[in-house]
Amino acid sequence: MNEPEPPSEEDFSARLKKAQQQQEQASWQRSDLKVERSAGAGKAWRLSVEMVAALLVCGWFGWLLDKWLDTKPWVMLVFLIVGAAVGLYNVIKVARRMNSGEFEE
Repeated sequence: MNEPEPPSEEDFSARLKKAQQQQEQASWQRSDLKVERSAGAGKAWRLSVEMVAALLVCGWFGWLLDKWLDTKPWVMLVFLIVGAAVGLYNVIKVARRMNSGEFEE
């Protein structure tokens, strides 16, 4: 039986270099995907914080006014609704800035 000849040293070096380049390129693509995922998670976190912060601040302010005016729970409920509207407005405003590319962290 004739055994195939092993590749020459130059051929082996060229094939090895090509395989290393392909592996490096695949590694960069995977790391880019991870960065995109974490950036998306960061944006989602930012939007949820905008909404929750508006609800908490307005709810707290309404609670303080209720205590001061002794109108429990009506002013707080009104301010919670206002907080929801303000939070939604902030989320829409920030999301538009994110989509237009103005918002870079």
